Amino acid sequence: MVEILKGPSITKHQNPKKLMIMLHGYGDNATNFIQIANLIDQDDWGMKYVALNAPDTIQDYPMGYEWFQLYLNGNHISNAGAKEYDVVKKKISENVEKIHNSISLLLENLNLNMSDCFVMGFSQGGMMAFELGQILIDRLAGLAIISSKIISKEHKPNNELLKTPIFISHGGQDAVLPISNYNESVQVLKNYNYNFENYLIEKDEHTMSQETITLFQNFIKKNI
Repeated sequence: MVEILKGPSITKHQNPKKLMIMLHGYGDNATNFIQIANLIDQDDWGMKYVALNAPDTIQDYPMGYEWFQLYLNGNHISNAGAKEYDVVKKKISENVEKIHNSISLLLENLNLNMSDCFVMGFSQGGMMAFELGQILIDRLAGLAIISSKIISKEHKPNNELLKTPIFISHGGQDAVLPISNYNESVQVLKNYNYNFENYLIEKDEHTMSQETITLFQNFIKKNI
């Protein structure tokens, strides 16, 4: 059975011309995250925004969702061994497929193509956004990795992702995902010659500030 993820949507348009999928961070939820759409949106884009809830709630925190566990066998994922990493990798792969299924259905219902779709993710959602890009056989309109990182240890860039415009930004004061995550991710994008633009916002912490939103809006305008 094809699994579809659910979440709230926002649009001002009866027949949207573009779709933006929003992937929340660890411990957040789609109802909270969709509110950022009101700060991002501009009327002339004709955009529909859909925030998807990750499929799993966090133990003892039913309002918070996760795309994958941060702790396995008592170890944080950053210190995970090969066995733990394989568990996380499997979960990411399963949930990427659910995101893909959900996007495909939304595009079909809107009579739009993958090239009409932007995918943006914050923190853990940004990790999922890039992993989604790696499996797509059609190019997205754009992909955003915000206050996040590229989690893959193996890189096999497909041609469509290499052509997809990528936005990556990070706060210089981020204590949740330190700046080293950003630097390593940018290096990966450079090494494989991705089509990307990157921004380090020196005063920002682990957040999506107005400066980030403005930069992201400029990115959308260039690629819409």
